[in-house]
Amino acid sequence: MEDKLFELKKTIKEDWTLLPFLALTILGFIAAILDFAYRQNFIFQVYAVAGLLLLLVGGVIRFKARLELKKKAGFGSLAGTGKLQIVKEHQLVKDGLYKHIRHPIYLGEILRNVGLVVIFSSVYATLIVLLASIFLLFRIEIEEKMLTVVFGKDYKEYKRNTKRIIPYIY
Repeated sequence: MEDKLFELKKTIKEDWTLLPFLALTILGFIAAILDFAYRQNFIFQVYAVAGLLLLLVGGVIRFKARLELKKKAGFGSLAGTGKLQIVKEHQLVKDGLYKHIRHPIYLGEILRNVGLVVIFSSVYATLIVLLASIFLLFRIEIEEKMLTVVFGKDYKEYKRNTKRIIPYIY
């Protein structure tokens, strides 16, 4: 980061994607539970196994990515990794889960959230959670602009060599 010792945090206005993402995700979870209770009479479908697998894989990816940021990027806590911010002595992480994709936390978040609603076999909730995930794509744009400003050519090169959230695809 060329000896830049400063902090940069996005305000809630600049990080406008967070509130609609959270609201739609919570709405999706509520819809899944209501659908499971009232339409499916608390009977799990065969899809529950696939949902559980997605939930577990997504949770592990998300947690591991946050740990890598905490240890290697200089974040003081796991909670801090969820904010769009640059911390003092921030390092660009390009190994581990970050070797092939730039945003493994978002990949884990999407897999975990979709997995949870698939456990309850709710088509409505799955659509709502996928809609919520679109806001993460907008958040990636905001985050990448911030990282480009701070890390410059290093981040641009990293972008050329990696995908956003799906290895080898996107």
